[in-house]
Amino acid sequence: MMADVAWLTADARRGRGSSTADARATADWLVAQLTAAGYQPTRQPIPSAPGQDNVLAMYGSGSSRVVVVSAHYDHLGVIDGAIYHGADDNASGVAVALAVARDLAARHDVRGRVLFVFTGAEEIDLDGARAFVAAPAVPLAQIRVAINLDMVGRHLFASAIDEDAGLAGVGLNDDVDIGDAARAAAKHAGLHLVEAMPGMLSLVGQDHRSDDWAFRDRGVLALHFSTGINGEYHTPRDTADKLSRPQLVRIARFLRALVAATAGT
Repeated sequence: MMADVAWLTADARRGRGSSTADARATADWLVAQLTAAGYQPTRQPIPSAPGQDNVLAMYGSGSSRVVVVSAHYDHLGVIDGAIYHGADDNASGVAVALAVARDLAARHDVRGRVLFVFTGAEEIDLDGARAFVAAPAVPLAQIRVAINLDMVGRHLFASAIDEDAGLAGVGLNDDVDIGDAARAAAKHAGLHLVEAMPGMLSLVGQDHRSDDWAFRDRGVLALHFSTGINGEYHTPRDTADKLSRPQLVRIARFLRALVAATAGT
C-alpha cells in the first residue's frame, strides 16, 4: 500500500488535480494495476469533467447483489506553485481499495460480486460519483451497500483524538445486518469504530462532502469510512510520511472482512 501511495504522491503526479493530465495519467495507472491483478477494468467518462474518467473493476460474477467499494483518486493539483500531494486525501483510500481488490482476485474466496469504483473529479463537486449513479454499471437497486473510503491513513481525528486504531463510520445504523458486520469486521481488524448518522453531519453542515452522498441521494445504502480531518487537510503538507502504516493495514483488513461478510447477501 505504501508503494501505491508513493506512486500517487510523487512530484511527477503534480497532485493529481481534477481535470488535469495528471489525473488522466492516474486513471491509466489504475487500469494497469487492476489489469495486472486479473481484472478487466473499464473507464466511465465523467461528462461534467471532460477528459476525466472513473475506473471500474468487477470481482465475481452471477446475479447476486453487489457491494460497491469506492475511493476518489483525484486531488487539488498545483496551487500557487505548490504541489498538493493528497497522501491522506485520498491516496490512502485508493491504496486500501487496491490492496483489497488484489487480495480478492488472488484468493478468490469471497462469494458474490464486488465492484471497485475509483472516481475522478471528486474535488470538483463529487462529479465522478454523480456520473456513476447517473449511469451505473449495475442497476442501483442491485447495490447491497456502497462503501466509500476517503482519508483513511491517519490517526483518528489526528488534530484532536489522535487514536491510531480508530475509524469513523457514517450510516451504520441504517441497516442492522450491515452495522453488525461492520462492527465484527472492526473487531477482527483491531479497530474502534466511531459511529455517526448522516443526519448528524447534515446538522453541522458536513454533508455532501464525499462520494457516499452521491449514492445516498439516489436511495442507495452508503457507508463512509474515514480517519477524519487533520491539520494537513487540503494543504501541501498532506504527504506520505504523515500516514500511519499500521492504520492502513488495519483498515485494509477491516474492509476485506466487511466485504466478505456482505457480498452475495
